[in-house]
Amino acid sequence: MDEQNTGQYELASDLYVLPTPAGAYFAVSTSDDSRVRRLLLALLRHSSSPRVDAEFVCECLGTDDEQEALEVLHRAQSLAWIEGYEQVRDVSRLGVGQELHQLLPHLSSVGKGMIIDWNGLSLASCGIDDATADTLAALSADLIGVQERHADRMAKHLGQASHGWAAVDAYGSSRIGAWPLYVGDKRMLLVLLGEPRLNDSAFLALVWLLIENYG
Repeated sequence: MDEQNTGQYELASDLYVLPTPAGAYFAVSTSDDSRVRRLLLALLRHSSSPRVDAEFVCECLGTDDEQEALEVLHRAQSLAWIEGYEQVRDVSRLGVGQELHQLLPHLSSVGKGMIIDWNGLSLASCGIDDATADTLAALSADLIGVQERHADRMAKHLGQASHGWAAVDAYGSSRIGAWPLYVGDKRMLLVLLGEPRLNDSAFLALVWLLIENYG
């Protein structure tokens, strides 16, 4: 979309729009009800990438003010949180368990990861033996409690808006990382061994699949 000299916004063309991996991360990394997050989640609640126009954005944000709605769309675009495509894209239909198992290896430099619910129960895993999975699940349940108790204070007093946690080596590289995911009323934790690759298109696919099934 373009900004006119008058300060008003207009859509440049009809495109099928989806969040980028960075936009998908923002959409599920917090439970805040910001307008940009509402727009990103609305895009991901469709099983096919929607064709975006002013009416669609207004409906997503619950407003009749087209310029206000397009301003939010423009902000998401300027932050590189959305991307337009000429062809429609669809969420995978392989089934949530099978698909998560295939996507998780792409998010880790060593191809190992798991998704745990807020009670410490594993929803999906790949490349991790049962004993290690049990250990990570127990550790993750404790991290979830720490996250809940201290996230607001960390953001307010330390300026740390990131919600991820990691065990790092002597060089500061992540060996085990954990990221809370807020999907509808369900809260999860994405746990990855090795270096994380959350900028991969597989992360967008994973978030889209989770929202399709749980959001």
